Amino acid sequence: MSPVTNGFDTELLAFFNHPGTPWIDFVMSAASSGRNLLLLLLLTAVYLWRKSPHRFLAVVMLGMAVGAADLVSVRLVKPHVARLRPCRADPVHVRFPEGCGAGQSFPSAHATDTAAAAAVVSWAIPVAAGPAVIVMALVGISRVYLGVHWPTDIFGGWALGGIIGASLVGLGRLRYLRG
Repeated sequence: MSPVTNGFDTELLAFFNHPGTPWIDFVMSAASSGRNLLLLLLLTAVYLWRKSPHRFLAVVMLGMAVGAADLVSVRLVKPHVARLRPCRADPVHVRFPEGCGAGQSFPSAHATDTAAAAAVVSWAIPVAAGPAVIVMALVGISRVYLGVHWPTDIFGGWALGGIIGASLVGLGRLRYLRG
Protein backbone atom coordinates (compact mmCIF):
# COMPACT_ATOMS: atom_id res chain seq x y z
CA MET A 1 0.00 0.00 0.00
CA SER A 2 1.21 3.49 -0.83
CA PRO A 3 2.42 5.46 2.20
CA VAL A 4 0.17 8.34 1.12
CA THR A 5 -3.11 6.40 1.18
CA ASN A 6 -5.59 5.94 3.99
CA GLY A 7 -8.55 3.74 4.86
CA PHE A 8 -10.90 6.14 3.09
CA ASP A 9 -8.98 5.74 -0.16
CA THR A 10 -8.71 1.98 0.03
CA GLU A 11 -12.38 1.53 0.97
CA LEU A 12 -13.68 3.74 -1.85
CA LEU A 13 -11.26 2.15 -4.31
CA ALA A 14 -12.51 -1.31 -3.28
CA PHE A 15 -16.10 -0.11 -3.75
CA PHE A 16 -15.61 1.27 -7.28
CA ASN A 17 -12.82 -0.92 -8.72
CA HIS A 18 -14.88 -3.82 -10.10
CA PRO A 19 -14.27 -4.11 -13.85
CA GLY A 20 -15.86 -7.11 -15.51
CA THR A 21 -19.40 -6.07 -16.42
CA PRO A 22 -19.18 -5.49 -20.20
CA TRP A 23 -21.51 -2.52 -20.55
CA ILE A 24 -20.07 -0.73 -17.50
CA ASP A 25 -16.54 -1.48 -18.71
CA PHE A 26 -17.46 0.09 -22.06
CA VAL A 27 -18.88 3.25 -20.46
CA MET A 28 -15.95 3.66 -18.06
CA SER A 29 -13.39 3.03 -20.78
CA ALA A 30 -15.10 5.57 -23.04
CA ALA A 31 -15.22 8.12 -20.21
CA SER A 32 -11.47 7.73 -19.63
CA SER A 33 -10.44 7.79 -23.28
CA GLY A 34 -8.16 10.70 -24.11
CA ARG A 35 -9.45 10.74 -27.68
CA ASN A 36 -13.06 10.87 -26.54
CA LEU A 37 -12.29 13.68 -24.11
CA LEU A 38 -10.49 15.67 -26.80
CA LEU A 39 -13.46 15.21 -29.13
CA LEU A 40 -15.82 16.27 -26.33
CA LEU A 41 -13.65 19.34 -25.69
CA LEU A 42 -13.83 20.32 -29.36
CA LEU A 43 -17.60 19.77 -29.47
CA THR A 44 -17.96 21.81 -26.28
CA ALA A 45 -15.96 24.64 -27.84
CA VAL A 46 -18.28 24.64 -30.87
CA TYR A 47 -21.29 24.59 -28.57
CA LEU A 48 -19.93 27.53 -26.58
CA TRP A 49 -19.20 29.45 -29.77
CA ARG A 50 -22.76 28.97 -30.99
CA LYS A 51 -24.76 29.24 -27.74
CA SER A 52 -22.83 31.32 -25.21
CA PRO A 53 -23.37 35.07 -25.12
CA HIS A 54 -19.60 35.29 -24.58
CA ARG A 55 -18.82 33.30 -27.77
CA PHE A 56 -15.11 33.79 -28.55
CA LEU A 57 -14.19 34.61 -24.94
CA ALA A 58 -15.90 31.42 -23.75
CA VAL A 59 -14.00 29.30 -26.27
CA VAL A 60 -10.68 30.91 -25.35
CA MET A 61 -11.43 30.52 -21.64
CA LEU A 62 -12.26 26.84 -22.16
CA GLY A 63 -8.96 26.21 -23.93
CA MET A 64 -6.98 28.19 -21.39
CA ALA A 65 -8.65 26.49 -18.44
CA VAL A 66 -8.06 22.95 -19.70
CA GLY A 67 -4.53 23.79 -20.83
CA ALA A 68 -3.62 25.43 -17.52
CA ALA A 69 -5.23 22.64 -15.51
CA ASP A 70 -3.31 19.99 -17.41
CA LEU A 71 -0.03 21.89 -17.13
CA VAL A 72 -0.37 22.53 -13.41
CA SER A 73 -1.49 18.99 -12.55
CA VAL A 74 1.00 17.09 -14.72
CA ARG A 75 4.08 19.32 -14.63
CA LEU A 76 3.86 20.99 -11.22
CA VAL A 77 1.84 18.97 -8.73
CA LYS A 78 2.35 15.32 -9.76
CA PRO A 79 6.18 15.40 -9.67
CA HIS A 80 6.19 17.05 -6.24
CA VAL A 81 3.65 14.73 -4.66
CA ALA A 82 5.06 11.62 -6.41
CA ARG A 83 2.22 9.36 -5.32
CA LEU A 84 2.04 5.84 -6.70
CA ARG A 85 -1.01 4.82 -8.68
CA PRO A 86 -3.13 2.17 -6.92
CA CYS A 87 -2.38 -0.31 -9.71
CA ARG A 88 1.34 0.05 -8.88
CA ALA A 89 0.95 0.26 -5.10
CA ASP A 90 -1.20 -2.88 -4.83
CA PRO A 91 -1.23 -4.75 -8.18
CA VAL A 92 -2.42 -7.95 -6.51
CA HIS A 93 -5.73 -6.48 -5.30
CA VAL A 94 -6.37 -3.61 -7.72
CA ARG A 95 -7.82 -4.51 -11.10
CA PHE A 96 -6.57 -2.37 -13.99
CA PRO A 97 -7.91 -3.84 -17.24
CA GLU A 98 -6.52 -1.10 -19.49
CA GLY A 99 -3.04 -0.92 -18.03
CA CYS A 100 -1.69 1.10 -15.16
CA GLY A 101 -0.84 4.32 -16.96
CA ALA A 102 2.34 6.32 -16.87
CA GLY A 103 3.42 8.84 -14.32
CA GLN A 104 2.26 9.64 -10.85
CA SER A 105 -1.19 9.49 -9.37
CA PHE A 106 -2.01 12.74 -7.55
CA PRO A 107 -3.89 14.65 -8.80
CA SER A 108 -5.78 12.99 -11.62
CA ALA A 109 -5.19 15.10 -14.73
CA HIS A 110 -8.48 13.81 -16.16
CA ALA A 111 -10.32 15.08 -13.07
CA THR A 112 -8.42 18.38 -13.04
CA ASP A 113 -9.08 19.06 -16.72
CA THR A 114 -12.78 18.18 -16.62
CA ALA A 115 -13.34 20.28 -13.49
CA ALA A 116 -11.67 23.29 -15.13
CA ALA A 117 -13.83 22.78 -18.23
CA ALA A 118 -16.98 22.41 -16.11
CA ALA A 119 -16.22 25.71 -14.36
CA VAL A 120 -15.95 27.54 -17.68
CA VAL A 121 -19.03 25.87 -19.17
CA SER A 122 -21.03 26.68 -16.03
CA TRP A 123 -20.12 30.36 -16.41
CA ALA A 124 -20.54 30.52 -20.19
CA ILE A 125 -23.89 28.69 -20.35
CA PRO A 126 -25.34 28.23 -16.85
CA VAL A 127 -28.03 25.79 -18.00
CA ALA A 128 -25.24 23.46 -19.18
CA ALA A 129 -23.69 23.31 -15.69
CA GLY A 130 -25.56 20.11 -14.79
CA PRO A 131 -24.38 18.11 -17.81
CA ALA A 132 -20.84 19.47 -17.38
CA VAL A 133 -20.73 18.32 -13.77
CA ILE A 134 -22.16 14.91 -14.73
CA VAL A 135 -19.40 14.45 -17.32
CA MET A 136 -16.83 15.56 -14.75
CA ALA A 137 -18.16 13.04 -12.20
CA LEU A 138 -18.32 10.19 -14.73
CA VAL A 139 -14.74 10.79 -15.87
CA GLY A 140 -13.50 10.89 -12.27
CA ILE A 141 -15.35 7.73 -11.25
CA SER A 142 -14.07 5.96 -14.36
CA ARG A 143 -10.47 6.56 -13.28
CA VAL A 144 -11.08 4.84 -9.93
CA TYR A 145 -13.16 2.08 -11.57
CA LEU A 146 -10.26 1.35 -13.94
CA GLY A 147 -7.79 1.19 -11.03
CA VAL A 148 -5.48 3.99 -12.17
CA HIS A 149 -6.32 6.57 -9.47
CA TRP A 150 -7.13 6.70 -5.79
CA PRO A 151 -10.40 8.48 -4.92
CA THR A 152 -8.48 11.35 -3.27
CA ASP A 153 -6.59 11.82 -6.57
CA ILE A 154 -9.98 12.54 -8.11
CA PHE A 155 -11.16 14.84 -5.30
CA GLY A 156 -7.85 16.72 -5.42
CA GLY A 157 -8.10 17.02 -9.20
CA TRP A 158 -11.65 18.32 -9.00
CA ALA A 159 -10.63 20.92 -6.41
CA LEU A 160 -7.55 22.02 -8.36
CA GLY A 161 -9.41 22.14 -11.68
CA GLY A 162 -12.32 24.01 -10.14
CA ILE A 163 -9.97 26.60 -8.67
CA ILE A 164 -8.10 27.02 -11.96
CA GLY A 165 -11.30 27.25 -14.01
CA ALA A 166 -13.01 29.63 -11.60
CA SER A 167 -9.88 31.81 -11.36
CA LEU A 168 -9.65 32.14 -15.12
CA VAL A 169 -13.35 32.91 -15.35
CA GLY A 170 -12.92 35.56 -12.65
CA LEU A 171 -9.99 37.13 -14.49
CA GLY A 172 -11.92 36.98 -17.77
CA ARG A 173 -14.93 38.64 -16.20
CA LEU A 174 -12.79 41.42 -14.78
CA ARG A 175 -11.22 42.02 -18.17
CA TYR A 176 -14.59 41.74 -19.90
CA LEU A 177 -16.18 44.26 -17.52
CA ARG A 178 -13.29 46.73 -17.88
CA GLY A 179 -13.03 46.36 -21.66
